[in-house]
Amino acid sequence: MTTAVSTFTELSSLTDILSGSLLASSPSNLDFLAELPTNALSDLLSTPTTFTTQSHTLTSSLTALTHTSYPTFLSLHHTSTALLTSLSSFDKSLNSLINAALPALDDAARVFREKTGPEVIEGRQKARIVLEQHDKLRDLLDVPVLIDTCVRNGLYPEALSLAAHASSALSSLVAQTRKPLSDDEEATRGLPLQLVDSLQAEITSSLHSMRLILLNTLYEPARKLPALWKAVQFLRRMKAMHEDELALVFISARLGCLRDTLNGIERDAGIPSDSGSLEFKFSAGSTAEESEREIDREADDIARFLKKYIDIWREGAYDLVTQYTTIFLDRSHAGARIAPPADQDASASSYTIRQTLPSTLLELLLPTLRSYLERSYPHLAPLMTQLAYCSSALARVGMDFRALLSPLISRSVISGFVRDIRSGVEHEWSGVLAKYVTSKPKPSAPSIWLVTTPNSVPAFKTLALLPSNASHSPPQVLTAFPPLAKMLNAYIRALNRLRMLAPVDTLSGIIDGAEECLANAGHDLLQYAKDWRGGDAKEIQILQAAGAAYTRVLVPWLQRAIVEGVFSASLKDRQSAVNGAGDDDAGEEGERELSFIVREWESWLGSTGI
Repeated sequence: MTTAVSTFTELSSLTDILSGSLLASSPSNLDFLAELPTNALSDLLSTPTTFTTQSHTLTSSLTALTHTSYPTFLSLHHTSTALLTSLSSFDKSLNSLINAALPALDDAARVFREKTGPEVIEGRQKARIVLEQHDKLRDLLDVPVLIDTCVRNGLYPEALSLAAHASSALSSLVAQTRKPLSDDEEATRGLPLQLVDSLQAEITSSLHSMRLILLNTLYEPARKLPALWKAVQFLRRMKAMHEDELALVFISARLGCLRDTLNGIERDAGIPSDSGSLEFKFSAGSTAEESEREIDREADDIARFLKKYIDIWREGAYDLVTQYTTIFLDRSHAGARIAPPADQDASASSYTIRQTLPSTLLELLLPTLRSYLERSYPHLAPLMTQLAYCSSALARVGMDFRALLSPLISRSVISGFVRDIRSGVEHEWSGVLAKYVTSKPKPSAPSIWLVTTPNSVPAFKTLALLPSNASHSPPQVLTAFPPLAKMLNAYIRALNRLRMLAPVDTLSGIIDGAEECLANAGHDLLQYAKDWRGGDAKEIQILQAAGAAYTRVLVPWLQRAIVEGVFSASLKDRQSAVNGAGDDDAGEEGERELSFIVREWESWLGSTGI
C-alpha cells in the first residue's frame, strides 16, 4: 500500500518536473503526460522503442520531403523574408502616421473648421430650409410658367387663380422668415426673400402681359359686346385702373377702332376730300349734258362712299354706346367696380363721359358730311333717308341728331342746285357768247344766233306769260330763240334733279341762285343789245323780241316753276321764306339784281319803241 502511494507520488512529481520543460509547451504533450501514469508497465517499456521507430520514420519522411519539395521550401523562405520586410516597413509607416501625420491632419482640420465653419453651417442651413420647403418651392417655381401658359392660351381665370395662390403662398413664406431666428438661422434670412422677390417679379411680368393683351382686345374692331365685357371684367379683377380710367380707355379704344375703319373706307374710296371749291373742271368743248354726266358720275361715287360710311358709322356708334352703357352704366352687368381716389368725384366723371361721348361720335360723321354731302347732289334723297334712319336708330340710345342734319341737307341742296345751274346754264350760255360775241372782233348779228330763222320772229303780243300757263309746262314761244331755249332746258334739268329732294327751307336759296344766274345772262344779253351798232331794223326787232322773251316769258316762268312747280307754294310765300331764313340781305341780293336787269331791259325796250 505504501509502495503504491509512493509510486503515484513519484509519478505526480514527474509531471510537475516535465511541466516546466519544453515538452509541456504543447497541449497534446500535456495530455500524453497525463495519460502516461495510467498505462501498463509493458506499454511503458515499449514506449521508448515506439518513439524511436516513429522518430526514424519521421526523419526519413522529412528527409524525403526535403529532397522532393525543396523549391517550395526555398519559395516559402523568400516569401517569409519579404513578408517580414513588409511588416517592418508597415510598422514604420504606421508609427509615422500615428506620431506625425495624424496630429498634422488634426491641426489642419481645426484650422479649416475655424476659418470656413460659418460658411459651411450657413450652406447647410440653406440646404435644410430648401429641403423642408421642397414641395412648396417646387409648386411656386412652376407658377410663373403656368401663368404665362394660361395667358398665352386665353385662360385668364386660371391665370388669376394661380396668381392669387402664389401671392398667398409667398406671403406665408415671407411671414415665416420674419419670425425670430437663432444666430445660425439669421444668416439664411435673405434666401427666401430673394426667392419671393424673383417669383413675384415673374408673376408680375406675366400679369402685365395679360393686362396688355386685355387692353389690346379693346382695340380690335371685330370684338363684340361679350368679348369686350369679359376683357373689362378681367381688368377689374386685376385692379389695373380705376373705373373712370377704365371707361376712358374703353371709349378711346373703341373710338380709335371706329376712326380707323372710317379712315380706311375714305382711303379705299379714292375720292379727294378737298371741298374748298365745288366748281367742276370740264373738258374743253363739252356740252352741258356731257358736263352734267361727268358731275353725276362723281356724285354717284361720292354717294356710294357716303352710304357705306354712314352705315359703318351708325353700326359703330350704336355698338359703342350700347357697349359702354351695358358694361359701365348697367349695374346688373357692371361687376366689381374699382372706386376712384377720394379726391375724385365718380358721378362727375361719369357725367362728363356721357356728355362728351355723343359729340365725339358726331365729330366722326359731321365733318365728313360737310366735306362730301354737297358733292353728292343729286343723290341726296337716299342719303337723307339713310341719315334719318341712322338718327332714329341712335335716338333709342339718346343720340338724336336730326336737328343737326337739316342745315347740312339744306345747304347741300342749295349748293348742288347752284352748281347744276353754273355747270349747265352758265356753261351753255358762256359757250354761246364765246362762239358768237366775245371771241370775234365784231359780234355776230342777232339774226345769226338769237333766233331760229330771221323771218319767223314771234309777235310781241305773244311774248308774255299768261296766268293760265302751267308751271310744269315750258312756254313753247321760247323755241324761236335757241340760246334762251337751251338756257331753259338747262334750268329744267336742274329743276328735275331738285324735285328728288327739295326741303322747304331751301326755297329762298334756290330762287336766289336761279335769279343770280338769270341776272348774269340777262346782263350779258342786254350789254350785247346796247353795244349792237347795226342799222338794220330787222336786227333791232330780233333783239327786242329776245329781250321781251327774256323779261316777260323766261324769268316769270322760271320763278313760277321753282316756287309753284317744285315747292308747291306761291310767289307770295317767297318773302316769308326769306324772312324765315333769317338772312334778308342774302335772300334779296339775287332778287334785287334780277329786278334791276328786268327794269333795264324794260327801259331799253321802251327806248326802242316797244
